[in-house]
Amino acid sequence: MTILLDENFPLRLYRRLRQRGYAAEDIIVLGQRGVPDSAIGGRLRTEELLFLTNDTDFIALAAGCRATILLSRVSQNLPVEDRVRIWLAAIDEFLAHPPAVACSRSAMTEC
Repeated sequence: MTILLDENFPLRLYRRLRQRGYAAEDIIVLGQRGVPDSAIGGRLRTEELLFLTNDTDFIALAAGCRATILLSRVSQNLPVEDRVRIWLAAIDEFLAHPPAVACSRSAMTEC
């Protein structure tokens, strides 16, 4: 499963995911910084992705998505390395034990 990082995540997380062998993409690396949420939403509706975001606007999209949306509540005041460590652990745990979702492949999970 491809992990897609929203633009508000440090590139350090993207690089660490790739180093661990995950298929990871980053909105910034893709050259899509500042694109409307609706453009990202189109991809979330059609592709089986794990999308990590801080943006609560994506909550409304969750029910109609093939993607799983992980909504981060990790404080941006923490040092970058601490945030990266928390997110890596959350992604590892999620992929090892994904939640069961009835009647839909989409889910909204907070980390």
